[in-house]
Amino acid sequence: MKNGRIKKYAELSEKYLHDAEILLKKGDPSQASEKLWGATATIVKAIAAQRKKTLKTHEGIKFFLAQIARELNDESVNNVSLVAEGLHQNFYENAEHPDSVKKGAKTIKQFVTRMRNRFSLN
Repeated sequence: MKNGRIKKYAELSEKYLHDAEILLKKGDPSQASEKLWGATATIVKAIAAQRKKTLKTHEGIKFFLAQIARELNDESVNNVSLVAEGLHQNFYENAEHPDSVKKGAKTIKQFVTRMRNRFSLN
């Protein structure tokens, strides 16, 4: 079903979601934010790998997310991109309230689940 890269990225995405959940429970929203960005980036990389594409930059990930949004005719994918970017920024700034990070975590988890199901990455 999955080649090595697809499997690796799909598994990393799940790992990062799990890590973020633990970090939020420990009261470390900054580190959780980065794990959530990672969960988003790696599920997108898994989809790209399915299509025999390699994404190596933030710009590439954002561009590919926009492509997915167009393909699915789903504007919420672009919103997830903005949430993930904000969480990534929070890793450096640690300026978001923990409740905002928790809300972002919910958004990212739902997105990852949707993408895993939609693109058969289970």
